[in-house]
Amino acid sequence: MADLNRQDLIKGMMAEVDGLTYSMAAASLEAFLTCVSRALGDRQSVVIKNFGKFTVRDRKARRGMHPHSHKPIEIPAVSIPHFAPSPTLKQLVNQDRQQSKSGGKLLKPSSHSNISDRYPQDQL
Repeated sequence: MADLNRQDLIKGMMAEVDGLTYSMAAASLEAFLTCVSRALGDRQSVVIKNFGKFTVRDRKARRGMHPHSHKPIEIPAVSIPHFAPSPTLKQLVNQDRQQSKSGGKLLKPSSHSNISDRYPQDQL
């Protein structure tokens, strides 16, 4: 299965929400990514219920070995973005495995649903 890119996400958003134009979906995706990026840049966590949590983690400086020369090198401390999925997202990702283990039944009902089921069109 191929990775999704921005174009695929935008088209997916348009399929989820009736009347959403390409430019509106693209602007929404850009705004979301900008907000998350700025928050992480300010070292804030971003929590999205039933999806997951974006945080920044610090890695300490350490000694390593150069892969070609095999000489010791110092690897500097860095901060990296981290994503922790919610239990709901984990369940959705493992849905096929849960069905096969439980004889075709889901172990827990999924709370993941179509966005248009949760929000009337006039609220989007």
